[in-house]
Amino acid sequence: MNARYDFGRNWSELAARFENEHLNRACEDLRRLLGDLEGKTFLDIGCGSGLHSAAAFRLGAAKVTALDYDADCVETTKAVLSRFAPEADWSVKRADVLDRTSLPAGTFDVVYSWGVLHHTGDMWTAIGNAAGFVGRGGRLGIAIYLKTPLCGLWAVEKRLYASHRWLRPPVKALFVSAYMAARTLRHRDPFSFVKNYRARRGMEFLADVDDWLGGYPYQSTSSSELEMTVENLGFRTKRRFNVMPGIGLFGTGCGEWCFERADL
Repeated sequence: MNARYDFGRNWSELAARFENEHLNRACEDLRRLLGDLEGKTFLDIGCGSGLHSAAAFRLGAAKVTALDYDADCVETTKAVLSRFAPEADWSVKRADVLDRTSLPAGTFDVVYSWGVLHHTGDMWTAIGNAAGFVGRGGRLGIAIYLKTPLCGLWAVEKRLYASHRWLRPPVKALFVSAYMAARTLRHRDPFSFVKNYRARRGMEFLADVDDWLGGYPYQSTSSSELEMTVENLGFRTKRRFNVMPGIGLFGTGCGEWCFERADL
């Protein structure tokens, strides 16, 4: 797909600056969504920077398998795991969640895919394939973009941003300027927002903006549609966060879900 965004470029630049602060925040996010990981096998689909794979080990995971479509993300994840979990049992490989021949065999205690499956070009097949890796009594943790009235316009913007590199600097500057102006008009200090972004999100603000503007392919869904689909695959919804969408003027956030396999 010619318009596929090059996530790996963004992640490799960010991962080189990772500190324990980033890893600690990733641990908090994983624990909140997935609960106890002690002794679990962990599959990270769309591992990106590898930060959450490393966090899984810090939370007690016994083995981590990390996959990503982007070759740069694969190399970045290897570097991050070599730094933060050098003695742990992990493997990282390039794979496409839509291509079963590239995927590992077997099942896992925990399958995790944060903000990834809606970028595959076939979100529902990707969700089904990810769910198929969850073993008996296992958990599926995913984050998916929430549908808003403006998702169609954002899909066009993302395709253009991903396809034309020369558009990226001016579009990024325009978005950041408009976003900061909107925060100011709502009497919210934009400078403190950016300054504290890492502590709150565990990410860099501009890296997140670049990911949002360029994240193509792009799909979104409602909470009810997602939960019905995954529950029909033999799961029950264990917990959910951030599942109320906004208007979508500056994009949409990811809803987060933890599903538990119910067909014991």
